[in-house]
Parts: sequence; structure tokens; C-alpha cells
Amino acid sequence: MKKLKSKTLEKAVIDVLKYTPYEPFLCLPLSTLLYVLLKDKYQFDAKLVTGDLKFKTDYIFKQDFKISEAKDGVLTEWSGHSWVEIDNLICDLSIFRTLYSDQFTKPCKAELIANFGEGRGCLIFEKDKIQPGQLSYIAIDYLPDEMAIGILKGFRDYHPALAVS
Repeated sequence: MKKLKSKTLEKAVIDVLKYTPYEPFLCLPLSTLLYVLLKDKYQFDAKLVTGDLKFKTDYIFKQDFKISEAKDGVLTEWSGHSWVEIDNLICDLSIFRTLYSDQFTKPCKAELIANFGEGRGCLIFEKDKIQPGQLSYIAIDYLPDEMAIGILKGFRDYHPALAVS
């Protein structure tokens, strides 16, 4: 696989964010779209990750089961978080869409907005460095390509922008 260039990652992130609905809690489809784009279009060795997201010691999202163990392969409700890992970077496309939403009501909301500011599009940082804003990304599951395609197809009915052929 090729070595990632920052301009390529920037373009891929912009493409995903530009052509998807600005809605909260879409971490899985947004991450999956970025993952598929990086792997298929740019031939990068990306990983689609699910797990927990913590702020300080409190869970923002706590994965309640592995997606790969969903009953009959059907995912109806899930409480975890999803992101993409590539070349030692964590790419979280949904965190700010969720954070800025009125539907996000966790007690840490004001402090997170104070840490990051308003109007952010995505969060990208080096995995080995101190995580920004006192967030902790805890990987639980690395999803295979077949599951990524299934996730995107599953969201076809939810929103046409998330459909794949």
C-alpha cells in the first residue's frame, strides 16, 4: 500500500463531509465512507475501527457489543463510536457534527466545545501522541472490508448520499 500524503487525506475527508448529511451520531457510516474511499480510490492501508470514546474519565460512547457479533448480521442499535486509522493517525469525521448538535446532551459538551472551539469539521491526530482535548479513543474492533460494504448498503435506505452500489 502507498504512503499517505496529507493533501490526499484532506481531499478524502472533504469529499466525505461535503456529500453526506450534516447530522449527529453518524460515526459509523462517515467512518466507513472514509475507509472505503481511502482503500478503494487511493489504495491506502486504512483501518475501520469501532470502540469507546472517553472524555477524561467519562464515557461519551461505550461500545456495548462488537458489530461483528450483531444478531443475524443486523445492526439496529449500538452505543459505540467509530473512526478510521491510517499511518498512525486517528481520523474522526463525526465528533464535531455530534458535539455541536442539540441532540448531544452529555455534561461534557460545554467543556469539549471550549477545548476545540466552534465550526470544526473533523479531528485528526497522531495515535501515539497525547490525545487532544482529553479524549481517549479505545479500539475494540477492526472491521473487515465485507462488513464495511454491508454497513454502507445498510444505510442506503437511511440517506441516499450514503448509498453504495
